[in-house]
Amino acid sequence: MLADTQKSPSLSLILNDVLLLTKARLTLSVVFSSIAGYLLAVSSPSIWHLLLLSVGGYGLAGASNAFNQIIEKEIDAKMIRTQNRPIPAGRMSVSVAFGIAVTLLVLGLAVLYFINPKTAMFGAISVFLYTCAYTPLKTVTPLSVFVGAIPGAIPFMLGWVSATGSFGLEPGI
Repeated sequence: MLADTQKSPSLSLILNDVLLLTKARLTLSVVFSSIAGYLLAVSSPSIWHLLLLSVGGYGLAGASNAFNQIIEKEIDAKMIRTQNRPIPAGRMSVSVAFGIAVTLLVLGLAVLYFINPKTAMFGAISVFLYTCAYTPLKTVTPLSVFVGAIPGAIPFMLGWVSATGSFGLEPGI
């Protein structure tokens, strides 16, 4: 009887929670940075390459943001700005969020590896630094901003490396 009164969430609500988990607007700005790096490195852009870069970049940035929300679930529950996120609001379990994050990570790395291995490597470094260095440090020290600047700068470099297959002075600057 109780099951009859409870409605399961609609597909649009689930999709909305996945977009909130991956911080879609922030993630799209990361993808845009990768595209900018790619466009500066090529003379003749490929739509196929841009699509792969976008999908792979969204996967990695979305995974980073999902891992971030898993790590910060208690903090998010205390702040008005973040307490309606899927995990602290109770609309998504940590295990579901973790599954989404891992799926996006694997998908993103596979797509970027398909472009070239160096692109996937720099993408993996970015996810690692954001998740394992920046996220834990931001509650401890304001110096975390400097640590966070590295994964923040990688997307532009990712676009360049995806286009050229090499890391050099241009993307490094």
